[in-house]
Amino acid sequence: MKKIQLILPVIASLFIFSCSNYTDINQNPNDILYGNLAPSELLSAAQSDTYRVQSITMNRLGNLLTNAWSENASVYGATIFNQQQYTLELNSTFASSIWNNLYLKVMNFHLISQYPNPTGQYDYYIAASKICKAHYLQYIFDLYGNAPYSKAFMSTVNETPAYDDDQVVYRAQIADLELAWTIIDNAQAAGTAENISGSDIMLGGNMDNWKAFANTVELRMLMRMSGSTGAVAAFRDAHLAVVASRAFVSTDVTINPGYDGSASASSGNPFWYNFVQSSDNLTIVPSGHAYHALFNDYLNASTTTIPGSPGVSYANVSDPRGAKVFKKGSGVNSIMAITQGAQATDVYNSTVANTTNPVLKLGSLGIGLSNPYSQVAASPSSNLSTVNGYVMTLTESKMLQAEAKLRGFIPGGDGGAQADFLAAIDASFAFLSVTTADATTYKNAIATIPYYGWTGTFDQKLHAIMYQKWVGLMGIHGMESYLDYIRTGYPYTPLALNTTRLNKPNRFVYAASEYTNNSANVPNIQINDLFTVNNFSPFWLQGDPALGN
Repeated sequence: MKKIQLILPVIASLFIFSCSNYTDINQNPNDILYGNLAPSELLSAAQSDTYRVQSITMNRLGNLLTNAWSENASVYGATIFNQQQYTLELNSTFASSIWNNLYLKVMNFHLISQYPNPTGQYDYYIAASKICKAHYLQYIFDLYGNAPYSKAFMSTVNETPAYDDDQVVYRAQIADLELAWTIIDNAQAAGTAENISGSDIMLGGNMDNWKAFANTVELRMLMRMSGSTGAVAAFRDAHLAVVASRAFVSTDVTINPGYDGSASASSGNPFWYNFVQSSDNLTIVPSGHAYHALFNDYLNASTTTIPGSPGVSYANVSDPRGAKVFKKGSGVNSIMAITQGAQATDVYNSTVANTTNPVLKLGSLGIGLSNPYSQVAASPSSNLSTVNGYVMTLTESKMLQAEAKLRGFIPGGDGGAQADFLAAIDASFAFLSVTTADATTYKNAIATIPYYGWTGTFDQKLHAIMYQKWVGLMGIHGMESYLDYIRTGYPYTPLALNTTRLNKPNRFVYAASEYTNNSANVPNIQINDLFTVNNFSPFWLQGDPALGN
C-alpha cells in the first residue's frame, strides 16, 4: 500500500510541526511555518491525526459510558471502578485530551480552508477540509456546549479566544457543509481544481463521495436537534429539506494513510494497536450489560430486565455479532464478562464455572472490528494492523436515515424507515463478516420483539434504532452512541453499580488547560450542572434557546 507523506502538528505556543515516525518526509517540517505549507502537504496529516482522536480516546470513553465495555477488575482490582467514567464524579481532567487534541488537530483543516485560492486550484482541498472540520468540531460543541470558534485557531495572535454560542457555531458549520457541496459542484463543472487523490487518505479524491459524506454529517447535526422547538426546530426543518434531496453515505467512509504491521503506536491501525495488540487486550473486557444484550446463554435470560429501564427485558436472542465484537478468554468455551462496578466476573455462560484465573478467563475485544474482510482467523495476527480505519460506517448512515424517516423529518414514512433500519443491520453484519444467512435469521428473530425489531409504538421503534445503532457502532464510534443516548434516552443503558448519580452527564467539564490558560473566558460550570438540562447544556437539549451573538 502506498504511504502518504504526513506532517503532523505538535501542541506548542507557536504550533510548529514535527513529523510522524511512520512516514517518509523529504524535508524538515520543524523549519516550516503553517503558512508556507500547501493544502496537499496538510490534508493527509489532518485526516490521520483527527481520526486517531475519534478512534482511540473518543471511542474508548463512548463505549465505557454506554456500558458496552468494562475494565478488568481482576487485573487492577476493584479500584478500577473508582475512575470518573464509572463514578461520574467528573472534573476538568476528565476526557481533557478530547478537547485538547481535537482543537489542536483540526488546525490543519482550518488552515487549508483559509488558503489563498484565487484561481480555484485548491477548491477540492478546501471543500474536503470544511467537511472534516465540521465532522470533528461537532463533538466539541456536543460534549461541552459553548466553546471557542470564531477566535480559535489564531495561534499567538489570540491565545485566549472568547467562547461562542454552540447554536451559532452549529449554524456556521452547517453553512460550511452546504458551501462545501456548492464548491465541489462548481469545481466539477469548471474542471480546473487540482485532483486531491494523492493526498486524500479517506475518500481517494472521489468528490461525489465527499458530497455524500458532507450531507450525512449535516443530517447527523440536524438530528441532534430532534427534540428542539421554536426557532431551532424551524432552522432544522429548513435544512432537512436540503439534505433530503441529496445523496447520503452509501458505503463505509474509511481511512488508511499506509498502516503497516509493525508494533508501533503510530504506524498501525489505531483500533488494532490500542485495543487488541497492546495491553488493553486484557484490560478492556465486555461489560455485563453488553453480554446480556448480545447473548442468551445465561441463567434467567428470558426474564432479565435492563437495569434502570421501565421494566424492559433484554431481547433473549443470540446475536452472531457478539462473537466478533468480543472473543473468549484463555481456556474457556464462553465469553465471560464483568458488570461495571462489580468486584469479579459475574456474567458468563451458565455451563462455565467461575474459574480461578479470571484475568485470563474474561473475554476481550474480538478481531471482527479490525478484520472486516472475511479473513477470519483463529487468533489475531499482526498483519491486521494494516486494515482500514472507519470515520463513518454505512450502518450509522442508514440508522440516521431511518430515524429521520420515522420522525417524518425526511420523506419515506414508516416503510422507508423500516427499510433503512434493516439495511443498517445488514451493513453491521457485513462489516463484521457475519454471513447473510445469520443476518436473516437474526432479523427474523427480533422482528416481533418491541424495542429490538421494527414493531410496536414510535418509542419502541426509536429504541430499536438506537439499540441496533449501539451494537453496530460498538467499538467503532462509541462516542456517537453516547450522544444519541443523551439526546434520546435510548437505548436503555445501566449506570455502573458504584455511582451515586441518577443519570449520565449531559456534557463534560471544560479541560483543565482552559481554566489555566483562558480563565477569563471559560464559563464557570459546576458538577451538578452536568446532570440537568440548563443553559450550560448543549443547545439541542434546551428546546428553543435564544440565539447568541
